[in-house]
Amino acid sequence: MSTREEIQKEVDNNYQFFLKEKDKIPNYLLDKYVLIRKEEFIEYFDSIDDAIKYAKIKYEDNLYSVQKVNDLPINLGFMGNMLNA
Repeated sequence: MSTREEIQKEVDNNYQFFLKEKDKIPNYLLDKYVLIRKEEFIEYFDSIDDAIKYAKIKYEDNLYSVQKVNDLPINLGFMGNMLNA
């Protein structure tokens, strides 16, 4: 299990990556939720719950983040990892 600091660093890095790369995401994925790990888009989901459930199973170290794909980026931050904990 990762520490809170490690998780926060992953979330921060992923958010900066998302801001830099979001314009490359196809329009048909708007309003989806993207799972990001190690500054890479992993998978897109219809709901934040689905994204987090998938991530918790696949990444037991909790080093990932989830971001809604839209024109108004909101940093879900550490809280995004804690939903459905």
